[in-house]
This record gives sequence, structure tokens and C-alpha cells, in this order.
Amino acid sequence: MNKIRWYGPTVMLIITMLVVMVAGPGVIRQLEWNRTDAGIQLARERNIQNPSLAELSAAFRNVGRIVKPNVVHIQVLRQSRAGLSSREEEMLKRLLPGDQKRQGDDTATEPDFREYDAPQAYGNGSGWVYDEKGHIVTNYHVVEGADKIIVRFGDGSERMATLVGEPDEKTDIAVIKVPAGNLHPSKLANERVQQGDIVFAFGSPFRFEFSMSQGIVSGMGRELGILRGRAGYENFIQTDASINPGNSGGPLTNIYGEVVGMNTAIATRSGGNQGLGFAIPVDMVEYVVEWILSEGKVRRGYLGVYIDDLDPKMAKTFNFDGTGVLVMSPIDGSPGSKAGIKMGDIITKIDGKMVTSAQHLRRVIARHAPSSKVKIELFRKGQMIELTLVVGEAPQRFASAAPPKPNTTGTEEPKPRKPRVDKANLLKKLGFDSVETFTKELAKRSRIEFTPGVIVRTVRPNSIAHKEGIGRGHVITHVMDTPVTKTEELVEALAISNLAEGVRVTTMVNGLTRFTLLELPD
Repeated sequence: MNKIRWYGPTVMLIITMLVVMVAGPGVIRQLEWNRTDAGIQLARERNIQNPSLAELSAAFRNVGRIVKPNVVHIQVLRQSRAGLSSREEEMLKRLLPGDQKRQGDDTATEPDFREYDAPQAYGNGSGWVYDEKGHIVTNYHVVEGADKIIVRFGDGSERMATLVGEPDEKTDIAVIKVPAGNLHPSKLANERVQQGDIVFAFGSPFRFEFSMSQGIVSGMGRELGILRGRAGYENFIQTDASINPGNSGGPLTNIYGEVVGMNTAIATRSGGNQGLGFAIPVDMVEYVVEWILSEGKVRRGYLGVYIDDLDPKMAKTFNFDGTGVLVMSPIDGSPGSKAGIKMGDIITKIDGKMVTSAQHLRRVIARHAPSSKVKIELFRKGQMIELTLVVGEAPQRFASAAPPKPNTTGTEEPKPRKPRVDKANLLKKLGFDSVETFTKELAKRSRIEFTPGVIVRTVRPNSIAHKEGIGRGHVITHVMDTPVTKTEELVEALAISNLAEGVRVTTMVNGLTRFTLLELPD
């Protein structure tokens, strides 16, 4: 009997497999698209239903509405292009053409500078309205050397500006003035920002006027060294809010639209923003501006002592365990010298508040008006001493906080000498190739003020002594607190010291005393 076989299910399975093989990728893609689209719609609905996001966006918009009316774009004209590179010349031509119209405004044109026959150089930056009298704050480097200053407001109007008083080079702050009327002064924050606070940077980066960027406070109390050549005062706010060339002078604000700082500098390898922007704190700005408005220039307090930072190793050589600032050398006749501050003192407090670095001490003293009194606490030979002194007035041109380090590259060879073995081994390890007992006769021949000690003749480049700034012509007067008046005493004092931990050496150069820590690895 023939068996009847039913192949229906098998055929259907084969057909289904063939369909899946042919159409499967498309079906899978469709399923994936459906799943993704559903996820998008769900996320969109969740955002729409989340009032916090809408409130945050609205709050940021409100900051822009508050600040924009008191931010200004500053354009300057300098008659000379002296010192500009060809690249900078091209950049000026490309970014600042004299006949360019503002984007989106067919009627407004740039101010007419054709009245100047001499070569012209344009520059631009930002600023902010300080008061209803027409005073505007900006960076000194924005308006430095300007022959003409034009201020443009957010509504498109323009006013000519003039410089007020003497700009403060030491903080890079300047005040300019426009005719008063219909101005919206900025509001200054009462409290300093802290790391992590949300901030907004305003200005005209690369001439994109009245731009706004947002970030946080990345750090406080930054010292960049950009004003060191002017013996300046630095205490920058660091932010990752986008700051670029052209933002200089613009305000940095908090979430309430209050000014917390003034955009001043960036750290960059590309020339543009890399997340490292710096602003002058508003309390420093206000202090400088009020001096300029009241007296035409800034007057600062002055101690008249050379100071330096105190690291733990140097502090240990004084048997001091704490935070303070090391006095290197008082200036004869200065307020500090008259009050009794001495070489080797460690200043710990001013008016009861701790000082943490040489620059911090300078800023604190500078904020005291000349002729005012301050109380200074200092550590001297194991004891805490309190002094009261009358603050002087800082000269406009004053040297840096620490005594200048002389050129240490001189390697003039003296006449051949046959030093002792111990002297050669020890001194040469430190980098002293040649030293000599300093005498009155030698001082007279060298036209150097005599002080008992050992004069350095040659220092080996890249040696320990060289890296610490000791060079030819330095007179070593002490090792730790032990006076040395001849080479043998110098060697003996060094030999009994613990060079592995670091030994303090006192040197005299150009009439100034300084301390150096010499450390010889095991």
C-alpha cells in the first residue's frame, strides 16, 4: 500500500526561511528604526514634561537680557603700526577693514578714520558700563596707545570715548568715558565666586560682538606671570567659559548677571580658546577704578622689603613650621626697615590675617592706603614678634617682589690655582668651580662694596648652584646662620651641614641679600 506523505509544513518552513533570507535585513533595519524613533519620541516627551530644563534655559536667557545692555564693543585707532608682524598686518586687514559694514545692518558703517594720513592700526576689545556718568571699564591693553576710541553699544549706537586718569598697568585696568545719558550700569557682585560656580563671559571674540558663553569657575587665585615685567598684581579667576581675542575687557558674570570679574587673558597654544580663560576679580577692579575716578591714578601701600615665597625645605632651615613669606632684604630707609623688619624674618600675618605667598603679601599691602597703619606678625629666631608700621606709597616703577637674579652665565676662568682636595670635591659637586676669599683690596679692584665673605668666580653651567641662581660675583656671607669670611670656613660649614636635606646659603649681589637652598642628592 502506497504511503501518503504530507510535505506542507516543510515547504512552508523552507519558503519562510527563503523570505527571511531575502527580506530579513530590511525588516531588521525597520525594526531598529522603529525602536530608535520610539526612544527619540519618549526622550523628547520627557524633556518637554521636565520644567527644570525649561527654567534653566530661561534663566540663561535672562542673564543675557540683563547683561547685554551694559556690555560694549570697543574699537581703537592707533596711528602707528610699529612692531606689528606681517601676519598681524594681514590679520588686521582681514578682520578689520575700514569700509566694512556691520553684519545685518546696511545703514551703519564703521567710523570714518580717513582723516588720519599716517599708517593706521585698528584694534578691538570689550568693556562694560560702570556707572551712569559714562565711565566704562576695560583692559589697559585694549586701549593702550589709542589715538581714537569708539564705543559701540548693544543697540547699535556709538559714542566717542576718552581715557580717564592714568590706566593701571600693574593690574591691566583702564577707565574710559563716554557722554552720559541712557546708560545701563552693571551691577557688581557682593560675594566672590567660588570654584564650581556657573559663570558667563561676555564680549566681542574675534569681533563677533556681544557674544555670550557659559562655563564654571575652574580655579581661583591664579598667577600667570603676564604682569611680572610691570611688577604687577595678579589674582585671576580661572574659567572654562569660552574666552577668545576680543573678549578682553568684557565682564564675567554670575547667574544673576552681576559682574564677578573682567575677562583678561587666555592660556593657549592655538591662539584661541582651549578652556583656560582668566578674569580679574571684581573687587580688585572696583578698588582700582575708584582710585582712578577719585585721584586720577592708583596709590598703593608699600613696605620696601624684598620678599620671596617660603617652601617647606627653606622653612625647615629656619626651624619654622608653618605658612609665611621670607624677607630677603629690607631696603634702607623704607617703612619696613624703619619698623624693624630684618633679613631672614618670616612674615606670617598682616592685621591678623595669614599671608600665603609673596604675591599675596604684595596685594594685601597694596590695598592699604599710604600713611595707614598695619600690624605685622613675623617669626624671628624661634620667636613670634608683632610690629606696627606706617605704610608708605609704592613707587610707580618698582622692582619685583624678590631681588633680581643676576646673569649666571659668566664663566670667566681665573688664573690656575691648586685647591685642596676637600674643597675641590665638595664645592665642585655643588657647581662652584672657583671661589676666593673676599677682601677689601679685592673689593676695591672689582669696584664692589665690601662685605666679609667668599666671592664666587665661576659656576659650572647647569650645576646645582647655577640652577639656584648663584653666579659670578656673588659673595657668600653665611651658611645657615654661620658667618663665613674665607674659603676654608665656607668648606667647613658646608661639610658639617646636611646637604641631603638642603642647606641655606646667604649671598650678597649688587647690594642685595638673598637666600638660596643648596641641596646635594645622596
